Amino acid sequence: MSTVLRAYGADFDVETFLAGCTLPVCAVKRRGEPACPASRPSGRRHERSGVHVLASAADFGEFPRQVSETIAFLHAHAEQVRRLCSFPGVDGVTLDFGIARRDVPVQCDTFPAELVRDAGSLGLSIELSQYPAEEAESDAQEPVE
Repeated sequence: MSTVLRAYGADFDVETFLAGCTLPVCAVKRRGEPACPASRPSGRRHERSGVHVLASAADFGEFPRQVSETIAFLHAHAEQVRRLCSFPGVDGVTLDFGIARRDVPVQCDTFPAELVRDAGSLGLSIELSQYPAEEAESDAQEPVE
């Protein structure tokens, strides 16, 4: 998964949100549950509840495709994204573009105005997460919550 819409909040009732959700949810995080239940069930716990929604499945090396698929996603799901952004208990919603870090002196990746405008009008932040090429190829880890 390369572009994921993430929503979190300490008082976010994910179960109630999911009851009326038509978005392609790919992960659910619940406050108090183990962050790594399989490998460290008694380890760190989620401090907030959240949902992750797949906005683009384009590979880490396909940034232009991620952008175009995410624009199409925002157009197709605008009402549900608005519902998520304004849902009680949600502190913030971010579009996270996961891309491969290229072996170049300066890496520049530009978000087109249409994406910035669409995301901003829905109340979304935009994040660009760069992963070492070898991690990107082997499916990068999720950010720590």
